[in-house]
Amino acid sequence: MKARNILILLAGLLTLPLYFGGCAVDRWEAYAGRTQTDRWIDDTMRVWYYWKQDIPHTNDLNYFSPPFEFFASVLSEQDGKGGQPFSTIDSLESATRGVASTGYGYGFQYTTNHVEDNDTALYARLLYVSPDSPAGEAGLERGDWIMELDGKPITEDNAARLNGCDGLTLTVGYYDTARDTIVAYAEPLTLAPARSYTDNPVHYRNVYVSGSKRVGYLVYNHFTGGLTESSTEYDDDLREAFRYFASEQVNEFVLDLRYNNGGQLSCASLLCAMLAPSSALGQPLGYLEFNESIGEQEMTFDESLIQGGANLNLSRLYVLTSAETASASEMVINSLKPYMEVVLIGGTTVGKNVASRAFVNEELMLVMRPIVCKLSNARHESDYAEGFPADVSVDENGDMARFLPFGNPDELMLHTALELINGNLPETQGRTQKKTTVVYNSVGRKASKAVEM
Repeated sequence: MKARNILILLAGLLTLPLYFGGCAVDRWEAYAGRTQTDRWIDDTMRVWYYWKQDIPHTNDLNYFSPPFEFFASVLSEQDGKGGQPFSTIDSLESATRGVASTGYGYGFQYTTNHVEDNDTALYARLLYVSPDSPAGEAGLERGDWIMELDGKPITEDNAARLNGCDGLTLTVGYYDTARDTIVAYAEPLTLAPARSYTDNPVHYRNVYVSGSKRVGYLVYNHFTGGLTESSTEYDDDLREAFRYFASEQVNEFVLDLRYNNGGQLSCASLLCAMLAPSSALGQPLGYLEFNESIGEQEMTFDESLIQGGANLNLSRLYVLTSAETASASEMVINSLKPYMEVVLIGGTTVGKNVASRAFVNEELMLVMRPIVCKLSNARHESDYAEGFPADVSVDENGDMARFLPFGNPDELMLHTALELINGNLPETQGRTQKKTTVVYNSVGRKASKAVEM
């Protein structure tokens, strides 16, 4: 059989000069240039791709396809959710590594909502606001309602303007509990034009004291180490936050990941090392399960990562979750479960139990991030592809009166956690009030496809 294959190949080669004539060499050089990009994609994927066994045979691939089209043609059906692959490819010019540490826009994340008794117009509710942004400088806060843009109702046709454009005049409102309706403030608010702004993931921290309970609370919005790939400003801010928690002698902890859809593996490892029991330091954090040709790599709770931070030596952790909680957030939950009690409050998470790696080709001006491994914990558990269900189900959209700024102890999800910590059975159902239906959540717009290695 081998001899037959060789003979066929040789016969084919012998006919090439007859077919191409005197231009045979030039044609091969031209074809090599035209297929270079797709060959780079193919060569890289056949070594690193987690589902490399699903890549079609070379005879079934078109190496003259545009790069993005060719990349899609080699992906496994197991890659992604809802028809959206986790593996990505982008131009180097527009690509960013991991979750962006800077944003462009007005500096708020939001949902658009249909409000009962108003079927046509949309209202935008602010989820959080970055202080160093046009929205932060204008005084907008979490829980504010944007009712109009430049005096016009928000519709599906103009809602994209919320993501950034020229300056806007906003009609901003608040929820009036007594009247059970959203009421506009007397004066409109002027928003400066969209621009770049920093988005520090260490968004809010505080400590709450109730008897012997000293509860640390951290809102952590994405796993990013710093402003650039090599800098550590945000990791250092995270370490400083844990020094603060240690100085306050916290013995319970609420980690707010409800808007955190992932980021870098290194940041997740750092966070785990500071949250885990001290007895876990040096023990297996989990495993990177690559394809069968590469094998498995162990991760540990690495004390050296803590540096100027602090290990809190916790035995229990409360995590606030939602349908936007994904990727590195889920890795933290899964990795800590073998070592401590982890209580989830909120909604079911996304279910991204895989990691990607960036492959940069500067000559071709492309960056490719294929899924290269599955993530498991110290028990080799990785069964959260459908997400982690909440232990205590809470819908923050179900109670407009308690959609409050981060840190307010009456804010619905934080309040639920504090009640559980104090041994009380919290009320998790929203009060009877006007119903809202979320149409769009901007947090998903900046989602990381998978944990970034």
